[in-house]
Amino acid sequence: MFKQAWAVVLLGVAATNALVVIPPRIVIVPSDTTLNRGASSFSPSSSVNLTVLEDIAGGGRNGYLAVISGASSVFEALPPINECGNGLFKTLETASKAGCKLATNGGPFGMKGKGKCIGLLMQNGTLLSQDFTGSNAQFGVSRNNEWVMGHVNSTEELSELGVMNIMSGFGWLVYNGTSTVSTPGGEAAPRTTIGVDGKGRLLMLVVDGCETCKSGKGPTLYQMAVGLLLLLSMMMMMMMMMMM
Repeated sequence: MFKQAWAVVLLGVAATNALVVIPPRIVIVPSDTTLNRGASSFSPSSSVNLTVLEDIAGGGRNGYLAVISGASSVFEALPPINECGNGLFKTLETASKAGCKLATNGGPFGMKGKGKCIGLLMQNGTLLSQDFTGSNAQFGVSRNNEWVMGHVNSTEELSELGVMNIMSGFGWLVYNGTSTVSTPGGEAAPRTTIGVDGKGRLLMLVVDGCETCKSGKGPTLYQMAVGLLLLLSMMMMMMMMMMM
């Protein structure tokens, strides 16, 4: 979610076996804001390119791909309206109250009771949830406008990296142009993902689904990983065509 702030979203759970590409524990990626700083044509303002991918998961289930330029300076991980553990709220409710321009659902939380935040959550330098015990992947941004991905394991490391906003997800789907999910099949469900492209732009991909429906359940993690790689390849081809 964001008010001039971007939402952090769930990352897919990666399969684990000998063939899986295993990313480093922590990955730091310069954002397009950092890479382009000083360029005469660069504007620090953020912009969103949103594409609807019709029926991408079958059964009328669409996908929504957002490519966001200049996101690192406005990215913000927001807790629910009344903070963690004080009730369950829809993304739209939290986003509307915060004045967000673009938002999607965030990290894991307790489905029963009062919606306890699970894992790590930091908003603008303030720790709201600090469980470092799990192995869930995290996504965030530093005060230097660098993307931080992987697993930060202590408050000291957060400080060393200069992290300002970060949230736990579940795991990697794609690392450095390679899928981390090697086994087809698995549960079909609605999915939300976040990542960064080679230019340091923020990517969000959300795919509709219905776990209790007979059809149109949504993609598996394997399908999401393959789909992300195909979309990135298509984006690169389009960029090359525009340059020619």
